[in-house]
Amino acid sequence: MSIPKEANTLPSDTQERTQATPTLAELEGTSWQQLIQATERSESQSDSKGFKTMTLATSTSRGADARIVVLRRVDAARKYVWFYTDARAEKVIQMEAFPAATLLFWDDKQQIQFRLTVETRLHTDDYIADEHWQALWVGARKAYLSEQIPGSEQPGPYPGFPEQMGDTLPTNEESEAGRKNFAVIECRVLAMEYLRLSPSGQARAHFQYEPESRMVWLAP
Repeated sequence: MSIPKEANTLPSDTQERTQATPTLAELEGTSWQQLIQATERSESQSDSKGFKTMTLATSTSRGADARIVVLRRVDAARKYVWFYTDARAEKVIQMEAFPAATLLFWDDKQQIQFRLTVETRLHTDDYIADEHWQALWVGARKAYLSEQIPGSEQPGPYPGFPEQMGDTLPTNEESEAGRKNFAVIECRVLAMEYLRLSPSGQARAHFQYEPESRMVWLAP
Protein backbone atom coordinates (compact mmCIF):
# COMPACT_ATOMS: atom_id res chain seq x y z
CA MET A 1 0.00 0.00 0.00
CA SER A 2 1.41 3.40 -0.98
CA ILE A 3 1.96 6.13 1.60
CA PRO A 4 -0.98 8.57 1.39
CA LYS A 5 -0.41 12.18 0.48
CA GLU A 6 -0.80 14.93 3.02
CA ALA A 7 -4.24 16.49 2.75
CA ASN A 8 -3.41 19.92 4.18
CA THR A 9 -0.69 22.16 5.51
CA LEU A 10 -0.40 24.23 8.66
CA PRO A 11 -1.52 27.89 8.54
CA SER A 12 1.32 30.31 7.83
CA ASP A 13 1.08 31.96 11.25
CA THR A 14 1.91 28.68 13.00
CA GLN A 15 4.73 27.49 10.73
CA GLU A 16 7.51 29.13 12.78
CA ARG A 17 6.19 27.68 16.06
CA THR A 18 6.03 24.18 14.60
CA GLN A 19 9.31 24.01 12.67
CA ALA A 20 10.38 21.05 14.83
CA THR A 21 7.05 19.25 14.29
CA PRO A 22 7.31 16.25 11.95
CA THR A 23 5.33 16.19 8.73
CA LEU A 24 2.26 14.00 8.58
CA ALA A 25 4.13 11.46 6.47
CA GLU A 26 7.03 11.36 8.96
CA LEU A 27 4.65 11.01 11.88
CA GLU A 28 2.77 8.18 10.19
CA GLY A 29 6.00 6.31 9.47
CA THR A 30 7.29 6.78 13.02
CA SER A 31 3.99 5.55 14.48
CA TRP A 32 4.17 2.28 12.56
CA GLN A 33 7.82 1.85 13.52
CA GLN A 34 6.88 2.19 17.20
CA LEU A 35 4.33 -0.61 16.81
CA ILE A 36 6.95 -2.82 15.18
CA GLN A 37 9.43 -2.11 17.99
CA ALA A 38 6.79 -3.08 20.57
CA THR A 39 6.62 -6.61 19.14
CA GLU A 40 10.40 -6.93 19.33
CA ARG A 41 10.61 -6.28 23.09
CA SER A 42 11.12 -9.32 25.26
CA GLU A 43 8.75 -10.34 28.04
CA SER A 44 11.42 -9.34 30.59
CA GLN A 45 11.25 -5.70 29.48
CA SER A 46 8.04 -5.11 31.42
CA ASP A 47 8.98 -1.54 32.30
CA SER A 48 9.29 -0.44 28.69
CA LYS A 49 6.72 -2.38 26.71
CA GLY A 50 5.36 0.73 25.01
CA PHE A 51 2.58 -0.39 22.72
CA LYS A 52 3.00 -4.12 23.44
CA THR A 53 -0.55 -4.41 24.78
CA MET A 54 -3.74 -2.89 23.41
CA THR A 55 -7.45 -2.72 24.12
CA LEU A 56 -9.58 -4.63 21.64
CA ALA A 57 -13.08 -3.17 21.33
CA THR A 58 -15.68 -5.32 19.56
CA SER A 59 -19.40 -5.16 18.83
CA THR A 60 -22.01 -7.59 20.11
CA SER A 61 -25.74 -8.01 19.65
CA ARG A 62 -26.12 -6.38 23.08
CA GLY A 63 -23.74 -3.45 22.54
CA ALA A 64 -19.96 -3.29 22.89
CA ASP A 65 -17.22 -5.25 24.63
CA ALA A 66 -13.53 -4.62 25.36
CA ARG A 67 -10.47 -6.40 26.75
CA ILE A 68 -6.66 -6.26 26.70
CA VAL A 69 -4.75 -8.35 24.14
CA VAL A 70 -1.07 -8.57 23.16
CA LEU A 71 0.26 -7.21 19.88
CA ARG A 72 2.10 -10.06 18.18
CA ARG A 73 3.09 -8.98 14.68
CA VAL A 74 3.03 -5.85 12.51
CA ASP A 75 3.26 -5.34 8.74
CA ALA A 76 3.70 -1.60 8.22
CA ALA A 77 3.89 -1.84 4.43
CA ARG A 78 0.59 -3.68 4.03
CA LYS A 79 -1.05 -2.10 7.12
CA TYR A 80 -1.80 -5.29 9.05
CA VAL A 81 -1.41 -6.25 12.71
CA TRP A 82 -2.02 -9.58 14.46
CA PHE A 83 -2.88 -10.85 17.92
CA TYR A 84 -3.70 -14.29 19.38
CA THR A 85 -6.59 -15.68 21.35
CA ASP A 86 -8.17 -18.91 22.50
CA ALA A 87 -10.42 -20.08 19.67
CA ARG A 88 -13.14 -20.85 22.22
CA ALA A 89 -13.25 -17.29 23.62
CA GLU A 90 -16.39 -15.19 23.29
CA LYS A 91 -14.54 -12.45 21.42
CA VAL A 92 -14.03 -14.90 18.55
CA ILE A 93 -17.79 -15.29 18.20
CA GLN A 94 -18.18 -11.52 18.34
CA MET A 95 -15.62 -10.88 15.59
CA GLU A 96 -17.10 -13.56 13.36
CA ALA A 97 -20.48 -11.82 13.62
CA PHE A 98 -19.09 -8.26 13.54
CA PRO A 99 -15.62 -8.15 11.91
CA ALA A 100 -15.19 -4.39 12.43
CA ALA A 101 -13.23 -3.56 15.59
CA THR A 102 -11.07 -0.89 17.22
CA LEU A 103 -7.58 -1.34 18.66
CA LEU A 104 -6.55 1.23 21.27
CA PHE A 105 -2.88 1.63 22.27
CA TRP A 106 -1.46 3.85 25.02
CA ASP A 107 2.14 4.54 25.99
CA ASP A 108 2.12 6.23 29.39
CA LYS A 109 5.76 7.26 29.23
CA GLN A 110 5.41 9.04 25.90
CA GLN A 111 1.79 10.07 26.49
CA ILE A 112 0.89 8.81 23.02
CA GLN A 113 -2.30 7.07 21.95
CA PHE A 114 -2.93 5.14 18.74
CA ARG A 115 -6.48 4.23 17.75
CA LEU A 116 -6.73 1.76 14.87
CA THR A 117 -9.94 1.06 12.98
CA VAL A 118 -9.64 -2.50 11.68
CA GLU A 119 -11.40 -5.32 9.92
CA THR A 120 -10.67 -8.65 11.60
CA ARG A 121 -10.27 -12.12 10.14
CA LEU A 122 -10.00 -15.37 12.10
CA HIS A 123 -7.34 -18.00 11.36
CA THR A 124 -7.46 -21.39 13.11
CA ASP A 125 -6.98 -24.35 10.76
CA ASP A 126 -4.84 -22.84 8.03
CA TYR A 127 -1.20 -22.20 7.17
CA ILE A 128 -1.27 -18.73 8.74
CA ALA A 129 -2.26 -20.11 12.14
CA ASP A 130 0.31 -22.90 11.72
CA GLU A 131 3.08 -20.38 10.98
CA HIS A 132 2.28 -18.27 14.04
CA TRP A 133 1.97 -21.35 16.26
CA GLN A 134 5.36 -22.67 15.21
CA ALA A 135 6.93 -19.32 16.17
CA LEU A 136 5.29 -19.30 19.62
CA TRP A 137 7.47 -20.41 22.53
CA VAL A 138 6.21 -23.03 24.99
CA GLY A 139 5.65 -20.50 27.77
CA ALA A 140 3.02 -18.74 25.64
CA ARG A 141 1.60 -22.04 24.37
CA LYS A 142 0.88 -23.08 27.96
CA ALA A 143 -2.23 -20.86 28.08
CA TYR A 144 -3.78 -22.79 25.19
CA LEU A 145 -3.62 -26.05 27.17
CA SER A 146 -6.58 -24.90 29.28
CA GLU A 147 -9.16 -27.65 29.80
CA GLN A 148 -11.83 -25.04 30.49
CA ILE A 149 -13.56 -22.73 28.03
CA PRO A 150 -12.56 -19.08 28.65
CA GLY A 151 -15.30 -17.30 30.58
CA SER A 152 -16.92 -20.49 31.89
CA GLU A 153 -17.92 -20.58 35.55
CA GLN A 154 -15.55 -22.43 37.90
CA PRO A 155 -15.85 -23.52 41.57
CA GLY A 156 -12.73 -21.52 42.42
CA PRO A 157 -9.80 -19.62 40.85
CA TYR A 158 -8.54 -21.36 37.72
CA PRO A 159 -5.00 -20.62 36.40
CA GLY A 160 -5.86 -20.91 32.70
CA PHE A 161 -3.91 -24.16 32.17
CA PRO A 162 -3.98 -27.65 33.74
CA GLU A 163 -3.54 -27.04 37.47
CA GLN A 164 -1.10 -29.92 37.90
CA MET A 165 1.41 -28.07 35.70
CA GLY A 166 1.91 -25.36 38.32
CA ASP A 167 4.99 -23.25 37.57
CA THR A 168 6.49 -25.75 35.15
CA LEU A 169 6.57 -25.26 31.41
CA PRO A 170 5.31 -27.93 29.03
CA THR A 171 7.74 -29.63 26.70
CA ASN A 172 7.43 -28.69 23.04
CA GLU A 173 5.70 -32.02 22.46
CA GLU A 174 3.26 -31.48 25.35
CA SER A 175 2.46 -27.96 24.17
CA GLU A 176 1.18 -29.27 20.83
CA ALA A 177 -2.04 -30.30 22.59
CA GLY A 178 -2.92 -26.59 22.71
CA ARG A 179 -2.80 -26.11 18.95
CA LYS A 180 -6.52 -26.92 18.57
CA ASN A 181 -7.38 -24.02 20.88
CA PHE A 182 -5.11 -21.48 19.17
CA ALA A 183 -6.46 -18.71 16.96
CA VAL A 184 -4.74 -15.89 15.11
CA ILE A 185 -6.68 -12.68 14.56
CA GLU A 186 -5.54 -10.81 11.47
CA CYS A 187 -6.43 -7.11 11.50
CA ARG A 188 -6.49 -5.11 8.27
CA VAL A 189 -5.98 -1.50 9.33
CA LEU A 190 -8.41 0.86 7.63
CA ALA A 191 -7.35 3.96 9.56
CA MET A 192 -5.02 5.09 12.34
CA GLU A 193 -5.52 8.07 14.63
CA TYR A 194 -2.58 9.55 16.53
CA LEU A 195 -2.80 11.62 19.73
CA ARG A 196 0.07 13.01 21.81
CA LEU A 197 -0.53 14.79 25.10
CA SER A 198 1.94 17.42 26.30
CA PRO A 199 1.88 20.50 28.58
CA SER A 200 3.46 22.45 25.70
CA GLY A 201 0.65 21.49 23.32
CA GLN A 202 -1.24 18.45 22.07
CA ALA A 203 -0.97 16.91 18.62
CA ARG A 204 -3.59 14.83 16.83
CA ALA A 205 -3.62 13.38 13.32
CA HIS A 206 -5.70 10.97 11.25
CA PHE A 207 -4.25 8.55 8.69
CA GLN A 208 -6.84 7.01 6.38
CA TYR A 209 -5.88 3.96 4.30
CA GLU A 210 -9.19 2.64 2.99
CA PRO A 211 -11.38 3.28 1.06
CA GLU A 212 -9.07 6.15 0.06
CA SER A 213 -5.69 7.30 1.33
CA ARG A 214 -5.38 10.66 3.05
CA MET A 215 -3.66 12.34 6.00
CA VAL A 216 -4.96 15.25 8.06
CA TRP A 217 -4.17 17.13 11.25
CA LEU A 218 -7.02 17.24 13.75
CA ALA A 219 -7.85 19.47 16.68
CA PRO A 220 -7.10 17.53 19.90
